[in-house]
Amino acid sequence: MGELVLGRKLGWRGAAWGAFFGTLPDLDVIALPFLDAAAGIRWHRGLSHSILIMIMASLILARPVARCHRERGVKAVEAGWLIFWAWSTHVLIDCFTTYGTQIFEPFSDARVAMNVMFIVDPLFTLPLLIGLWMALRLPRDSWRRRRVMGISVCVSSLYVMVGFAMQSWAENEISRHMKNDLLDAELVQVAPSSFNTILWRGLIETKEGYYLTYWSPFDGEQGAAYDYIEKKCEIMNSYEGTAELDALKWFSRRHWVARKGKDGRSVFIDMRFTEIRDPRSGILQPIFQWHLERAESGSVSVPMERPTGLDYAGAGVLIWERIWGGQERWEAVKEF
Repeated sequence: MGELVLGRKLGWRGAAWGAFFGTLPDLDVIALPFLDAAAGIRWHRGLSHSILIMIMASLILARPVARCHRERGVKAVEAGWLIFWAWSTHVLIDCFTTYGTQIFEPFSDARVAMNVMFIVDPLFTLPLLIGLWMALRLPRDSWRRRRVMGISVCVSSLYVMVGFAMQSWAENEISRHMKNDLLDAELVQVAPSSFNTILWRGLIETKEGYYLTYWSPFDGEQGAAYDYIEKKCEIMNSYEGTAELDALKWFSRRHWVARKGKDGRSVFIDMRFTEIRDPRSGILQPIFQWHLERAESGSVSVPMERPTGLDYAGAGVLIWERIWGGQERWEAVKEF
């Protein structure tokens, strides 16, 4: 965005400003060490990602940025547009993912999650990086420079549009299978699996648990397969009413299950996020999980802990096989 808006006047400095203001919203993580556990869960992708803040920043910071480049003839309105587009496109991309972004703060803590892209997707980022690298190698006043950058933005935008189309297709197919296979169940989410928009994950809720199912356009006529995950919410009964558990429920949009860890701590698992199918252990490994423990003082600690010792390379091979319709080794990995 910095290159497109002010690259002609500022050269590489336009891209540098775009990188700065495009990164600024995520610097909210600097505050996390100073917040308690519950506030920390609610803070990230909160106020710094709101529409109000991006508009205020564009208005307040436009003149200072323009003054930095007065000799280049940069006007405040141009600097304001650079700030707005760099900031707002960051937030928009976040909204495309499953995580959830509080764009309506401070008026509402509702979180927008369109579920059309994985949280990290190199296929979206790569065209932008290639386009920027090519553009910065061209003369500042070259018409080809703006054209190259525009094409790369269009390619990444087209990838997002394909994601929306694939999500709609996946939702239709998963719903069709559900009508035949599951009764009294609700499809609550359809989201892409790791690093692609071809293999899609359906999250289906019942009163006692969740079914996980995956769909790829290369599945052919083979029937859907399901993993059943029991909720076991009673494990968290001793933490009911605490700010920490309330924050986790809010973050997960109330789609969660609980387990008892090997160390005796209670484990809260957000079911909205894809899990890793670890061929080494043969067990699904949830990535977004928090381990709750109450101290003698009564305070509750809720560290987020990732599973360790996983066979990521083997898990990647399973995703590749499953994309092309291979279910045998995929379904051999059992639920947690």
